[in-house]
Amino acid sequence: KCWGCPSLYVGYLQLHTLTRTMWFFPRSSCLPMQNWNSVHSCTNFRVSLWVLSFCWCFSAVRGQNYHPTVNTQYGKLRGVRVPLPSEILGPVDQYLGVPYAASPVGEKRFMPPEPPSSWSGIKNATHFAPVCPQNIHNAVPEIMMPIWFTFNLDIVTTYIQDQHEDCLYLNIYVPTEDVKRISKECARKPNKKMCRKGGAHAKKQGEDLSDNDGDEDEDIRDTGAKPVMVYIHGGSYMEGTGNMIDGSVLASYGNVIVITLNYRVGVLGFLSTGDQAAKGNYGLLDQIQALRWISENIGFFGGDSNRITVFGSGIGASCVSLLTLSHHSEGLFHRAIIQSGSALSSWAVNYQPVKYTRLLAEKVGCNVLDTLDMVDCLRKKSSRELVEQDIQPARYHVAFGPVIDGDVIPDDPEILMEQGEFLNYDIMLGVNQGEGLRFVENVVDSEDGVSGNDFDFSVSDFVDSLYGYPEGKDTLRETIKFMYTDWADRDNPETRRKTLVALFTDHQWVEPSVVTADLHARYGSPTYFYAFYHHCQSLMKPAWSDAAHGDEVPYVFGIPMIGPTDLFPCNFSKNDVMLSAVVMTYWTNFAKTGDPNKPVPQDTKFIHTKANRFEEVAWSKYNPQDQLYLHIGLKPRVRDHYRATKVAFWKHLVPHLYNLHDMFHYTSTTTKVPPPETTQNTLSTKRPNGKTSWPFNTKRPPMSPAYNSEDKDSWSEDEERGPLVVENPRDYSTELSVTIAVGASLLFLNVLAFAALYYRKDKRRQDSSHGQPSPQRQTTSNDIGHHAPEEEIMSLQMNQTHHECEAGNSNEGALRLASLPDYTLTLRRSPDDIPLMTPNTITMIPNSLVGMPNLHPYNTFTTGFNSTGLPHSHSTTRV
Repeated sequence: KCWGCPSLYVGYLQLHTLTRTMWFFPRSSCLPMQNWNSVHSCTNFRVSLWVLSFCWCFSAVRGQNYHPTVNTQYGKLRGVRVPLPSEILGPVDQYLGVPYAASPVGEKRFMPPEPPSSWSGIKNATHFAPVCPQNIHNAVPEIMMPIWFTFNLDIVTTYIQDQHEDCLYLNIYVPTEDVKRISKECARKPNKKMCRKGGAHAKKQGEDLSDNDGDEDEDIRDTGAKPVMVYIHGGSYMEGTGNMIDGSVLASYGNVIVITLNYRVGVLGFLSTGDQAAKGNYGLLDQIQALRWISENIGFFGGDSNRITVFGSGIGASCVSLLTLSHHSEGLFHRAIIQSGSALSSWAVNYQPVKYTRLLAEKVGCNVLDTLDMVDCLRKKSSRELVEQDIQPARYHVAFGPVIDGDVIPDDPEILMEQGEFLNYDIMLGVNQGEGLRFVENVVDSEDGVSGNDFDFSVSDFVDSLYGYPEGKDTLRETIKFMYTDWADRDNPETRRKTLVALFTDHQWVEPSVVTADLHARYGSPTYFYAFYHHCQSLMKPAWSDAAHGDEVPYVFGIPMIGPTDLFPCNFSKNDVMLSAVVMTYWTNFAKTGDPNKPVPQDTKFIHTKANRFEEVAWSKYNPQDQLYLHIGLKPRVRDHYRATKVAFWKHLVPHLYNLHDMFHYTSTTTKVPPPETTQNTLSTKRPNGKTSWPFNTKRPPMSPAYNSEDKDSWSEDEERGPLVVENPRDYSTELSVTIAVGASLLFLNVLAFAALYYRKDKRRQDSSHGQPSPQRQTTSNDIGHHAPEEEIMSLQMNQTHHECEAGNSNEGALRLASLPDYTLTLRRSPDDIPLMTPNTITMIPNSLVGMPNLHPYNTFTTGFNSTGLPHSHSTTRV
């Protein structure tokens, strides 16, 4: 069907005379391809006349598009009114390619954005503006990109063909009538006068629909200033554009103003020298300038500057999370929706900006010794020359992204969260069930499941790439393998594949999001958490996959309501349409009131003949104690503690494993020299099947205090670095010896205690028989001390607990035993019960307990040692 014809009958009357004698008509471009064959095969003249009239009508309407005009602080804009292909969606006024900042070219490259210049006359805002320079065919890291983006690179290319450094523009989608609410009202009460007269489209702005209905659906009569939703596009900080996402359906269905925007990406948006020459964060400053423009001008479009919500997915969500922590954005927006991302993810912030800036400068022939000269040289290079350079970051990190500059991002994001910098915002955030799909697809051949060797390789590669610890990684690797092994079905390749996806999902998305939610809700700030469990059926990903990264995006923007698009070629069902309506209602409700449950109740009877299950669900607020979240799927429900065990593992136990390593590590007289820092040019990982994975480089975390940097030994390229304790990683003789020693010590102590008790009883009996009072004995540690040397091993756990208690008393931010999962119980278990203490770490010397430093709750590093170049020796997920 063609869109936009108000009446086919009118078109028929207009053309009846002209077509009375027509027996042939040419194929028209306005006909849908799927309907052409049936029309062409029909020889009935009336059918031919009907089709031609339909197309004539469509052409006439298209030729008489309404062009609304808006006057802003910088000049007048002419937009275009666009009808939508659904009876429940009203037309939307689109203002495309609106400049929000001056062109950042020439000397303004690598500089904060400036306000745009005013213009005279009326500026046409009916076409998209150029996108910022980028190279999607060199997109890194690809594993962080949505499936729909990487699967449709040919389609994406059509959106970014027109590139220019003058790219700081935004697109505004303004609803013209709240047709969806009227349709709902008519479906619920079809006997209303307005519904009988002409249906939903007969409704005029401001017409009262209520027949003494009270204010049950208050949003129907909302003709005042509309809430504003600003979408920050994702990618990997290296590519993307707001032009790809059409906000029309979300604007029309939710009765909100939707805005998408372009910001500088990659080198041009995030290059940093670490000093005043180029501080970085220009892409974030572009977003802040866009919010400033919106705050000043959205009233001219009918928007409410006091109800601005920023939302994004993936990297866009990380940007939103960072914006909530920046004092530059204070007062420019009021709510945030963080979809599948967080400022605490390993890829959210670049902690090595100077390294990649120098690498880029060397590739294009600029001096790297003087930062001012280097930046001046880079300004003179063409944008194409800069963006086409192949700069590969370390795995799970970014080469060019936001940096901690002391200004836009004044400190480590987790520290800023702990200080409450984002408590003034209402926040809704969540994750998808299978975010880590791309990590598995790009590491192993997972179509038929994951073999044991591939599973071990993936975990080892993960630990090496993200943590890079020369000593403690053995403990961490074995612990991760244990935690993500389904012991009830450990030999099933499909089960391994599922748990491997869960591993990456938990570490890269779930744990950072839960920590963010905990810190935000700690003092009662409105927080809502969700887990998205649905995805459309398509050929873009394997049938076995769950809701992957970016799968919520089409539902947020109402794509199922208009059918498949080039970017989202899904086979949408009625259930997809229903779920999209539910998601848009939640998202727009939150933008209106800060509460996803109101003012508009969940009701999709106008789509389905039956009510949906969401009508009976109330999305509860999140708090650190109950951790309630909404399971968004075809069977919705409110649950608690989303993946709590795995979150506690990454949040508490993993940072502490290095503390355990310092305790149990055997200090050998044989010494080793640490290997040189690996780079993309010196190291590549071999997969078990012989294939070579992409190269990676890592930062070296600081050495343990017990490690003597002067101790050196030869390093073999084929030798895996680790403590020289046990050669065979599968040999548990050491654990058995320790277990026997501890058991023997306990038995010996019991015998001594029994002997002492018997002696005291016998002595008391003798004293009473002689009529003498029994003397009080003062027990000392020497009474039972100095037994077999094996007994010292038994004191390890007691010393460990004592040390943790001391740490909790000495530092408010240190690990507190009461707030942690009971991993001390693990230390008391036999190694055969749980492989936490591998052969490399189970042999120990009690003296290694002395002088153990305190740890921060999320700290992988020991305090006092920070050789990574990070601003703080802080964080697990951002090592």
